[in-house]
Amino acid sequence: MSSIAIKYFSVLRTNWIQALEYRANALVGVLAIFSGLFIEYQIWDLIFKAKGYTTVKNFEFNELIMFIFLSIIIGQLKSSWHSSGEMIRAIRTGEINKYLIRPISYFWYHFMMFIGFNSLYYIVYSIILFGFTIIFKGMIFHTLASILCFILALVLSIYLSYCIYFIMVCFAFWFGEVRSLVVSYNLAMLVLSGQYVPIRFFPDYILNIINWTPIRYLVDFPVSIATGILPIEEWLSGLLMATLWCFVLSICSAIIYKLGIKDYEAYGS
Repeated sequence: MSSIAIKYFSVLRTNWIQALEYRANALVGVLAIFSGLFIEYQIWDLIFKAKGYTTVKNFEFNELIMFIFLSIIIGQLKSSWHSSGEMIRAIRTGEINKYLIRPISYFWYHFMMFIGFNSLYYIVYSIILFGFTIIFKGMIFHTLASILCFILALVLSIYLSYCIYFIMVCFAFWFGEVRSLVVSYNLAMLVLSGQYVPIRFFPDYILNIINWTPIRYLVDFPVSIATGILPIEEWLSGLLMATLWCFVLSICSAIIYKLGIKDYEAYGS
């Protein structure tokens, strides 16, 4: 077990070092967050003033902006543009062969790459959250339990996101180009996961569909815990459902990967 842990930790460490070499990426990510937040602030400020609202769907203006701010950050932490592109290219060019003949899991190897590549963002955004917690006291993380549950929900969210990416990537075994599928998914999740507009603003019939999918646990669930919008009695059931989705998607990932390997003919090798 220790040798396995060391093996995958080495992958994580290598990608962590590579991430440090491109520190400007984290700076660009921070600028993207604050520019997106500025645009959202202007839009919602105009809506509240024009309509004379004091609350929208039980959100006061400051609460809504904080919710959107956290949602943008969580959305950025799950980005897989780099790792998914690497996996798709490996399948198309035949580079995946080296994983088939070595004692290493393609799933966990790229999961460590996924974590390592985004690790710099984790640190930078954690510092931002810590700063906002001090500056805007009482708006997020009201109790120690909310901090711990938020971290757990975030870990589950990141793993769920990776599983979804992995499943989409595995379609490269049957189709020549699946990067458009990944791009479409990323764009759709900007809206459906609540990254820029809280899913509570969606019509009930759409919410009913989302609640039966893992989409709710990608952004909305951890942010709702952090802001205290979700009642504390619903935290445990939400964490259990997110964990269940992790098991379901892990099994789906393994099945689709094995089916793909059976049809894989290494044309690019």
